[in-house]
Amino acid sequence: MTDSAVIVGAGVIGLATAYRLASDGLQVTVVDAAAESGSGASIHNAGWIVPIMSAPVPAPGMLGKAIRWMLKKDSPLYVRPSPNPEHVRFMLAMLRHCNPKDFHHGVEALTSLNERTTSLFDAYEQESVRFEQHRTGQLLAFQTMEGMREYQAATAPVERIGHTAVPLSGDEVRDLEPALGPQVRSGLHCAKERHVDPVSLVRGLEARCQELGVRFRHNSRVSDIRSRGGAATSILAGGEEVHGDLFILAAGAHTGRLARLAGCPLPIQPGKGYGFDDITNSVKLRHSVYLGEAKVAVTPLSDRLRLAGTMEFGSSDATIDPHRVRGIARAARDFLPGFAPTQQPRAWTGHRPMTPDGLPAIGPLPGKDNVLVASGHSMLGVTLAPITADIISATVKGGGHAAELATTAHAFAPRRFT
Repeated sequence: MTDSAVIVGAGVIGLATAYRLASDGLQVTVVDAAAESGSGASIHNAGWIVPIMSAPVPAPGMLGKAIRWMLKKDSPLYVRPSPNPEHVRFMLAMLRHCNPKDFHHGVEALTSLNERTTSLFDAYEQESVRFEQHRTGQLLAFQTMEGMREYQAATAPVERIGHTAVPLSGDEVRDLEPALGPQVRSGLHCAKERHVDPVSLVRGLEARCQELGVRFRHNSRVSDIRSRGGAATSILAGGEEVHGDLFILAAGAHTGRLARLAGCPLPIQPGKGYGFDDITNSVKLRHSVYLGEAKVAVTPLSDRLRLAGTMEFGSSDATIDPHRVRGIARAARDFLPGFAPTQQPRAWTGHRPMTPDGLPAIGPLPGKDNVLVASGHSMLGVTLAPITADIISATVKGGGHAAELATTAHAFAPRRFT
């Protein structure tokens, strides 16, 4: 019988899982190496809840784009040259998934995972998780008709769960979002998409966890996972032993290292994203806006305008590359002529946990039935946090709901990497 759970990782996935398991009646302890919860990618992201944009990063044509973009340090995708064999193996594995068959399989799997996404965020509000959520929809803006058509084709499968992308002309896009400039030639209106303030979501989940008795151990880096008879018995965190019946590895880009400690390495590598906040709100937006060709997200929040974009492989530190930050700002000025912050924005980075096939790893770690993984969500951590927590909960509890979710979660089982 499972009475206690230890979750490694206090990001949005770990917190959502802690909240769900504590609601189920388990004694939950959350361990994190950082001084506070959500200090990495969980607060440094666009805050989008976007089933319509849920697709694997490895996609047809990615190789050609990556080669062209390697010559531009401000490009949407940059692969930093690295002699690290693990990085090289990961990139080669990712390139093998850049084909139509794997991409469409990934879109279908993520679409199934997203069937209850918006209702789960509604449930958070009903359950007194306090956070900033906007149900204003999303606009995808493109400077060419081809860009819009390409994206529309990729997102078509999501329509079966009720999330539609309505094609628009440039004038129609500007009717909905007057701040967009004349170079916008086409767009997609996604009325059901939402966005949140990711900082408020992390703080809201953390507060609700504390109300349910979840214990937090910050500044506690996990250095060992101890086992007996094929099952994990404890972790060594911050020099202290922490015992539990169940262990969940939800440490984002660090999960691969933890899985190795448990005896089953997983190919989870960091993908470095960049962004900054315009606290002067120099542009007023009605929707979250995706700047298509630049792959930049613009999110209007209650007290600031957040911009996020780019994906950089081969860098695991928090160093700010000014070329990438300038690229985001240049794209904003290109699409939004009024964008002109009166104060210099402070840039940030967040390491997204990436997998070779672009799909998260959710479920038992092979060879360790009481060690579960909840990681590898790339840029969809916020979107997929509640359903990931539900899958972990169903795996632990069993029952009819577990059987239903098991079918959905099959494509995300960590054993596919072994």
